[in-house]
Amino acid sequence: MVRWVMGHSEPGSIAPGEALINAPGVAWRVPGAHPMQIILGITGGVAAYKSADLARLLANQGHRVRCILTEAGARFITPLTLSSLTGEPCYGANPDQGEWRANPSIEHIELARWADLVAVVPATANILGKAANGLASDLLSTVLLATRAPVLWAPAMNTGMWEHPAVQANLARLRSFGHAVVDPGEGVLACGEEGSGKLADVASIAEAIQVHGTPKLRSLNGRRILITSGPTREDLDPVRTLTNRSTGAMGIELARAFRDVGARVQLVLGGDLLAPWGVDTVRVRSAQEMLAACESRWGGADGLVGAAAVADQRPESSACEKVKKGDGPETLVLVRTPDILATLSAARRADQWILGFAAESENHLAHAAAKLQKKHLDAVLVNDVQGGRAFGAQANTLTPVTAQGPQPPMGPLPKDQLARAVVQWWGHRLEATERGR
Repeated sequence: MVRWVMGHSEPGSIAPGEALINAPGVAWRVPGAHPMQIILGITGGVAAYKSADLARLLANQGHRVRCILTEAGARFITPLTLSSLTGEPCYGANPDQGEWRANPSIEHIELARWADLVAVVPATANILGKAANGLASDLLSTVLLATRAPVLWAPAMNTGMWEHPAVQANLARLRSFGHAVVDPGEGVLACGEEGSGKLADVASIAEAIQVHGTPKLRSLNGRRILITSGPTREDLDPVRTLTNRSTGAMGIELARAFRDVGARVQLVLGGDLLAPWGVDTVRVRSAQEMLAACESRWGGADGLVGAAAVADQRPESSACEKVKKGDGPETLVLVRTPDILATLSAARRADQWILGFAAESENHLAHAAAKLQKKHLDAVLVNDVQGGRAFGAQANTLTPVTAQGPQPPMGPLPKDQLARAVVQWWGHRLEATERGR
């Protein structure tokens, strides 16, 4: 969490992935990705080889990962591979095959207590059936029965097996226990058939693990947050367009950060970047399309994060065919695009809030304060982009401006950490507001 300490830096060590930022009179402790102790269960399917990539990715993200192989899983991948990638023990199918030294007679209990999260990747129909019905015949199934930690499943199997009513009933029961399921994708399967049952990609599973294991913020958990991100593009003709240098990376990281603390995020996205896993996303191109997408969703939202870089003007007319070099007008006539934040702010309910973003090359705090007042926003997070230093950069700095004036700047930080800092700052601000009512 972000902790405010007035007048001095907070003592104590900085956790992995955290950053400490000092501003006049204030010290920030900015969260890294939530590090966890993860049990990775690997069962007997061809997709088991992908678990090595997942284990390595999770370890590189700062998590401690201990793998449990079922007897069938050990036929597809070796314990040595997994322990080499994670730097942690790998456990066999039966308790007496493990490497735990605390108390071998209750190893499954020790592992169940050790875990912050248990993920089974890949999950076969067999292990789904065991867990759904409380059966415990090997180390993995006993850990699943004993743990109080969140559990996540990433199934992989033949299409016919995946679609079988018994498998779907078992999945429904596991979901009723509060377990998360990363549904498989479609593609060519190991059996040669094409259809559903292909293990979800490793990056998506890692994101799902982060979501399921991250502590939730009370003020944002379950809230419906509408986020705009990316550039808009205003067409001159089918080939040429007016746009800006925004990539949309910051908005996408904000969508991830709000999602991770429990918010139900809807992302209205311009540009070409991939949308994050688990976020309801609609693609748009122009400012008018972005406004239409937002207006249709704003009534059902609790808050808006306007992080998109919306074009201020568009061509008065757009040609249906490419304009040849010698045929176009020497003067390009522009007209204003709709002001999305102002339009939504004018239509908002008393219980809705709006965070705006601003990119300014001069007098950035004054411009942000003017935007805050003119559009009746709750806060503006302003970016000093003098010299183009924010666009496409790996690290960035944001200064919140509220009705109380400029707040301590956040950054420079990588955009994922900066997004988490924004979410923590705003979440705690909402909590304080709710307590004051």
